[in-house]
Amino acid sequence: MRTMTMRRSMIAALAAVALLSLMAGQTTAADNTNRLTADQVRDIFVGREWGQGVGIFMFSKDGTYRYDDSSMSARGTWQIANNGVLCTKNSGTGRRTCYTFYRDGDGYRYWHDRSARYWPAYLR
Repeated sequence: MRTMTMRRSMIAALAAVALLSLMAGQTTAADNTNRLTADQVRDIFVGREWGQGVGIFMFSKDGTYRYDDSSMSARGTWQIANNGVLCTKNSGTGRRTCYTFYRDGDGYRYWHDRSARYWPAYLR
């Protein structure tokens, strides 16, 4: 009896993980329609400060970036791929983070690959 309960629990847990993995990897047609191109990302987000409600980003035209909030700061370099995905490399840790930008109503949002979530993007 106990073995059956454990087996059912394990199967349920694996099914939940599989479902969450599928959901995390899905993009909707609206997301693809609203996704910004590489040129749009350059025009909108490079050379001006913007934030997500917690900290402030600046992707400079020279290929460097900075991020500052009340608890941390980061510096490094950035590149935009042909598909519009902007990736940074932190100069201190070497950690890479990629951002995919979307139009969201009258504003913008972005997918942050390391946190696996969308954030608002507020232009300053």
